[in-house]
Amino acid sequence: YAKRADKIVTVSNFSREDIAATYGVSAGAIDVVHNAADQIFQPLPNPERELVQQQYSEGKLYFVFVGTLHPRKNLLHLFKAFEHYKKATNSSAKLLVVGNRKWWPRELEEVYQGMKHKSAVVFVGRLSDQELAKVLASAIALTYIPYFEGFGIPILEAFQAGTAVITANNTSLPEIANGAAELCDAQQVEEIAIAMQKMEEDIEYRESLIAKGLERAKDFSWDKSAARFWEIVTNLSSR
Repeated sequence: YAKRADKIVTVSNFSREDIAATYGVSAGAIDVVHNAADQIFQPLPNPERELVQQQYSEGKLYFVFVGTLHPRKNLLHLFKAFEHYKKATNSSAKLLVVGNRKWWPRELEEVYQGMKHKSAVVFVGRLSDQELAKVLASAIALTYIPYFEGFGIPILEAFQAGTAVITANNTSLPEIANGAAELCDAQQVEEIAIAMQKMEEDIEYRESLIAKGLERAKDFSWDKSAARFWEIVTNLSSR
């Protein structure tokens, strides 16, 4: 189908190059129409953030992961990094894991059960967009370090919510973050742990990332994406 299509539309420049290389089609036949985040994701005032923390993390500060619990989302190294961070800092912060537990391999279970601080990992399951928006806006940072991602909508959701982001330096993620997030090697546990410590302790740095993220979020909207997609369709139909 890739070879037969008159036009392919995908969500990032990384995905365009990946599709071209994988299926042997010209990158010129592939256009990019970005994803976006729902406008429900917005910053919260401090009193509301504190209420969310009371509800989900016993009033403690927390990092948050958002996504289906799939091996490529790299919870394995996130758990190891969180354990490393807790041992290094004695912080009371928690890690909220938001998403359905569809995959839970034995290796991940062994790592989780071996954690000294596993009681600080809070599984909240899938949340409504309304609840997710509040949870994201009340976190120290989004910790989202997958092995592979074609776009990474949680990054934009966090940007819009006024939350700092720690993400991986692979695939599409640096392209979408564009300098507004802390990038880490998804395989390097200590590097991720240091980023978490820096995000909690260096408030000035965290706030600088939040400001950059709010600006970066303005580059994306579903209205812009719809207009761009319609332009592609009308240009194709007029040939």
